[in-house]
Amino acid sequence: MTDRFGFTERRIKDLEPTPGKQVEYFDEKDKLFGVRVSPGGRKTFFVKKRVHGRLIRVCLGTFPEVSVLKARDELHKALDTLRKGVNPNLDKKRRTIENSDKRGILSAVFESYLAASTMNAVSRRSYGYNFNHFKDWWNKRVEDITADMAETRFKEISKTAPYAANRAIGLLSYLISYSMKELKRPAINPVIGIKWNPEPPRRVNVAPETMPAFYAALGALKGNVGADYYKLLLFTGMRKSNGAELQWKDIDLEKKTLFVAKTKNGESLYIPLSGFVVELLKRRKEQTQGSAWVFPTQSRTGHVTNTSNFDRQLVAQGVKVYPHMLRKRFTTTAKLLCPGFVVDILTSHIPTGSVTDKNYTIPSPEELRPFTEIITAELLRMAGVEQATVAE
Repeated sequence: MTDRFGFTERRIKDLEPTPGKQVEYFDEKDKLFGVRVSPGGRKTFFVKKRVHGRLIRVCLGTFPEVSVLKARDELHKALDTLRKGVNPNLDKKRRTIENSDKRGILSAVFESYLAASTMNAVSRRSYGYNFNHFKDWWNKRVEDITADMAETRFKEISKTAPYAANRAIGLLSYLISYSMKELKRPAINPVIGIKWNPEPPRRVNVAPETMPAFYAALGALKGNVGADYYKLLLFTGMRKSNGAELQWKDIDLEKKTLFVAKTKNGESLYIPLSGFVVELLKRRKEQTQGSAWVFPTQSRTGHVTNTSNFDRQLVAQGVKVYPHMLRKRFTTTAKLLCPGFVVDILTSHIPTGSVTDKNYTIPSPEELRPFTEIITAELLRMAGVEQATVAE
């Protein structure tokens, strides 16, 4: 058989292998279109063309899995690429490498991002919840996530949960930015340009007139973990997560101080404890029976994580209070009694005052102690608790 003939299904099927030798045949119509027959009978379509003086062979598929018609279609695609001076083999190799590199899929980027982060357990759970909004994208490569896809997903979530949409798209933006830095892809963050849903601040506080009812309702909570946890938040102004994750190593009952190495804003917290809070913690230490946690529970983490059960019990007592409201009550009371920079330090906020307040005013816990006692006394007065009975 001649080495050049019109390629048809029948003619290709009839080609016989040559023992110990590979034989190439070419199409009469498309002069660069060929088929190679191996000694074992494997028939592979190909195209050969010079690019920048170098002969390039591009595989178009294997017969009969790839028909003559399909191979001819692939031929024209390959020729278009070759005429542009591009080697399709190099592009295919690049895509193969990218597809085998699992680091570039969204779920792997998420795991890598968490591994590199120092965020606390509460934040990790929150990120996991937000990441579930992209469950159908977990196996997508980050460079395949387009701006239209991100915009559409954001609008879908916003229909029922506008605040959750903000959290979800914010997380996606963090992950894409992380991938751009670590993996050098994609070239542009597709989330840029999405306008977040407005989130007016929740200006809800524990009103002074409701403090007696709230304080009395704490006594009705089952066990003492919830009541003591809420009291700690109220009388220290700590963030919910920092209070929940508090360990005995963070507390010095002799010096009456509390230290948290890293809070939400990255700053440390080192504050004095009022006499009332010290007595509360002394009782807790006796009750925790050697646990490392100040507020131990049977949860997976070993400490308080979800306060919804406590909140429901309070609602049953006619009181609607959530943990962050206690921080607001402390801050509001402190602001009315103390200099602004003192309130910033006690609540681990970055000082917003003068350069002096930000960089040169660094009081010790003992210098701050009178302020914590004043704040505690005022909060107890609001709650209708006599100072003489607070240690009981």
